[in-house]
Amino acid sequence: MRVIRSRKHWFVLSLARGWRTGRCWMIFAMLLLSLAPSRGMGQASGSLQQATPQSGQAGPPAGTYTLQVNAQAVVLDVVVTDKKGKPVTNLGKDDFQIYEDKVPQTVRSFDAPVTHPEPANIAVNSTMELDKLEPTASVTILVLDEINTRFEDELFARYSLKKFLDAQGETLTQPTLLVAVDLQRFTMLHDYTTSRKDLLAALEHHLVAYPWRQGGGWKTEQFNAAVASIMEIAEATAGHPGHKSMIWIGRGFPSFDPESLSPEADAALQTTIETCTNGLRDSRVVLYTLDSAGVSTAPVAQDDDGFYTDDPFGGQIDFNAMALATGGESFFGRNDVDRLIAASALDGASFYTLSFTPTLPITDAKIFHNLRVVMRNPDLRAATREGYYSQPAKPAPARSADGKLSDRQVFDLMVAGQSTMVYDAVPLTVLRMTGTTGDFKVSLSSADVTWQTDGANKLSANVTLLVESFDKKGKLLDRQGESTTVEVPRDPDAATPGTPWVTLLAKIPTKPPAARIRFVVRLDDSGKLGSSNFLLVDPATLSGP
Repeated sequence: MRVIRSRKHWFVLSLARGWRTGRCWMIFAMLLLSLAPSRGMGQASGSLQQATPQSGQAGPPAGTYTLQVNAQAVVLDVVVTDKKGKPVTNLGKDDFQIYEDKVPQTVRSFDAPVTHPEPANIAVNSTMELDKLEPTASVTILVLDEINTRFEDELFARYSLKKFLDAQGETLTQPTLLVAVDLQRFTMLHDYTTSRKDLLAALEHHLVAYPWRQGGGWKTEQFNAAVASIMEIAEATAGHPGHKSMIWIGRGFPSFDPESLSPEADAALQTTIETCTNGLRDSRVVLYTLDSAGVSTAPVAQDDDGFYTDDPFGGQIDFNAMALATGGESFFGRNDVDRLIAASALDGASFYTLSFTPTLPITDAKIFHNLRVVMRNPDLRAATREGYYSQPAKPAPARSADGKLSDRQVFDLMVAGQSTMVYDAVPLTVLRMTGTTGDFKVSLSSADVTWQTDGANKLSANVTLLVESFDKKGKLLDRQGESTTVEVPRDPDAATPGTPWVTLLAKIPTKPPAARIRFVVRLDDSGKLGSSNFLLVDPATLSGP
């Protein structure tokens, strides 16, 4: 098949002195506006300039915190427990009543836990195998927080996680992803797997970071690192439609009092929190926070009917409020962390999925709509997300009129490029072209692309391709970025592509010491990300994060 390329741009990213090349937490401008300056924190320029084909970078539209309400439908995952906290999985549609802003809603669709059973002893050892063998399975994402957690508490968290894994069978009931986060980087310790042995080995080989210290500037770095990590997980897992329980073991980001910030900083902070929480919801991630050394914070205010009196993020910005907003829970000062991990993972196997169409059309912007699910049986408790923000009136443009990319666009691509996680919202196939050393063909399904009509006989879409090479220790060697408008023939009988595949060409040096090539594709119109790693050496010889 033939893809016509037009309006092609190469970009180069300028990095300011002092920027952390090992990780790009600090590039996201919305996290930095008017907040306390961090010691040693460099700042990226936030702009990409047209240039000749050198090291480059690009990306698509900035996100805003909104639940994507397609056709006015709101979808909820609901976990129901009895008085003892045990999941209840034998209920029917009539046992639930949904309220939005205190107005009763009609349940349009209903799926019981039995409709999404856990995989039965099926070996899963990667994201690719997960999406192929168990495309709708519930999964568990374990995050070891080494950002804002004392060293002794990190050791206790590892001990608790090992205790939890030791109590499981050789084959886990849910595919599990294990990551660690510190101020410098986000490290995938092990891709999705059902092997208890492999997770224990990955945990054993991971060296605990020692990041905790106090200070105003340090607080900003902790916040940035935690939020960037959550956003990376949400974007990387967006392509898997199954329910995801993210169990964050540690303190998360420090609290911020909006009254201590300037109005501009407060607005930027609110937007960042909203964007991050929205990403979790859109990716169907429920957040659980486990801080064994922490102290419980005051709950969000509710009225006599159990509805939140305001936007849950309208006051103190708190990490645990994010957990409650996604339908998860926060646990503090507990010594049985291993049991809490098991209970949080169990929620992923016990949820109901309900949807409703709001009684009143959603036409406002940035207004928080409170949700509450009430059980007909008063002895039962339903846990789901607290609400959602309406879709904005106008989506952000893909890029500015002069072709420059936003800080958010740059952030998304840089994070995906320096990660080893597989971003599966846009599945990629990478082939090395015969007879060449650095030429590759990157293919993606045309069905994953949001197309625009470009004349009577063709469709077009804006796509950004980032290609990076790394040595065996994970050091970046080269980076090539290209922003392209691709055009494909249009099916004469429908407004759909007349070809099943879109193929992009990439070229990057592959001579030693290059060991791994990282490919990242971002679709500008939808913001979806896809990635793939191409290994030039035996994977056993790689030692980088």
